[in-house]
Amino acid sequence: GYYVDKTELIYELVHDTRNEVTLFTRPRRFGKTLTMSMMESFFDCSINRDSRELFQGLDILEKHPEFCQEWMNQYPVLSLSLKVVEGLTFDSAFKMLKTVIANICKKNASLLNEEGIDEDDRIKFARLKAETAGLEDVKNSLVTIMRMMKAAYGKPVILLIDEYDVPLAKAEASKNKEYYQRMLDVLRGIMSTSLKTN
Repeated sequence: GYYVDKTELIYELVHDTRNEVTLFTRPRRFGKTLTMSMMESFFDCSINRDSRELFQGLDILEKHPEFCQEWMNQYPVLSLSLKVVEGLTFDSAFKMLKTVIANICKKNASLLNEEGIDEDDRIKFARLKAETAGLEDVKNSLVTIMRMMKAAYGKPVILLIDEYDVPLAKAEASKNKEYYQRMLDVLRGIMSTSLKTN
């Protein structure tokens, strides 16, 4: 097969644009998910993560070694895909959303043991992880997890959201106005708390 080296995009996003938020709107099959995965691998500073071998021989490491020294594996990354958040009703889609968030919490369960984490955030995180969280906890889920990650790592968190439009598209396709309005409320809450003034 063929591999198209898109690693230069990482440099352009950080070095050339200075964007705090970037939205990729490309048609299906243009590699958005692969790009998100590439960015997560590049930035993520999870324990003992070293992506140099993964990026060996690619443009980003060949052309910008100083940039890689400064940015590669230096930031906590919260990455999620909303692709599976769908259902015939709001309740079934909301349950899928809670499962997606619970899986993120399970992946980052070590945050519960970190010093400097706000006790209220620990309690919310535990509910999110156990899938017992209510509507307001879910709306604030990403900002809660990001706040905990920032406290644990002492650095700002990079947030990657893939397939952000799927839950609303599925709700609209159901032709159920209440389902759509409730999902819109949830997603608006998640996006506004995690992106606005953050």
